[in-house]
Amino acid sequence: MSQIQNKVCDTIPYELVHNKIIIPVTINGVKTKYIVDTGGKTGTMYDIALEMQANAAGYTRISDVNGQGQNYQEAYVSNVSIGNSYQIKLLKTMVLPKDPFFTDLGVAGILGGDAFSQSVVTFDSRYRIMVINYPYRPEKLKLTDGVPLLDETEYHSFVTVKQEEQTMKILFDTGAEGFLLYSIQDYNRLADISDIKETNHAHGIVSAGLAGLGSPVEIKKLNIPSRIMDKEFTNIGCTTSVMNETIIGVDLLKYGKVIIDYMRKRFFFLPFEKGKTDMGGAPVLWNVSILPRNERFEITTIWDSMKDQVSFGDQVININGTSLSNCPMSQIAIEEIMNAIPGDTGYIIIKKDNQERKIEIKKER
Repeated sequence: MSQIQNKVCDTIPYELVHNKIIIPVTINGVKTKYIVDTGGKTGTMYDIALEMQANAAGYTRISDVNGQGQNYQEAYVSNVSIGNSYQIKLLKTMVLPKDPFFTDLGVAGILGGDAFSQSVVTFDSRYRIMVINYPYRPEKLKLTDGVPLLDETEYHSFVTVKQEEQTMKILFDTGAEGFLLYSIQDYNRLADISDIKETNHAHGIVSAGLAGLGSPVEIKKLNIPSRIMDKEFTNIGCTTSVMNETIIGVDLLKYGKVIIDYMRKRFFFLPFEKGKTDMGGAPVLWNVSILPRNERFEITTIWDSMKDQVSFGDQVININGTSLSNCPMSQIAIEEIMNAIPGDTGYIIIKKDNQERKIEIKKER
């Protein structure tokens, strides 16, 4: 990527839609929007990359949130403008297939840390802004106020955090929902020697990634204490993931300002409040999850209280009185229907062997 010219201090208001940070971007005259994803590499859907007159640049292989590896064509796009002054002459992007989630959000793709490699990026959720500085850090911020970024090649935000007396490598990923996705590898390594409490268990798909839905796996719901730099968090409720590293998601921004100095490889977390923060324990979730799969809507995660009621892959045709017959094959559409259910109980209707069955569902820790 070419150097950024002149001194830059740009404030960019962002939208937060379905827990994704979305900003306007202009590439080669094409005005569009991207998700800011500090845990990923820049990627653009094929049809929009064509419109931007992207030039082919080989292939790359990445793993998504489900641990699924996939090869993607890469291309160069030119004349990238983020904000008023941060401009990149040439940026490499993965070329992604058309993605209904991106289409629903009205975005071209994701901007990874590689797009900001010549800058210092500040996320401030109180004002819903990103601030891009180049070549200097924000005023009064010292290198010693931060911790090293561990990954020096892909511009991913890997840092070390403490869990009681143990240290672990985590990825700060604005593309990940929630506060914490705990690596099953870290769970297996630390469960016996730290204060981790398992509160529930499921079988299913963690989430939809760039490569689509993953294979079903064992999922644990946990309560965990952790320290991020000088800030102590207790009773962090989370679920396990199949990624190699534990992920701190976009919800960290609710608790403090995050600054990533990509040029000097430093990470800063400036909490809004000092002292311990009690995170309230295991998350309250519906005891089944439903996603579009196989051109229909299927049950994709089953918590223990439902394992004798439904099976993975059962077709769902109705959620709490809302027929899915005309529902678009969209994760966002299903989440909106589930989120609209009043209270902590509802029902689904599944269709199996041409028989329909109504089943109660509930929210639980």
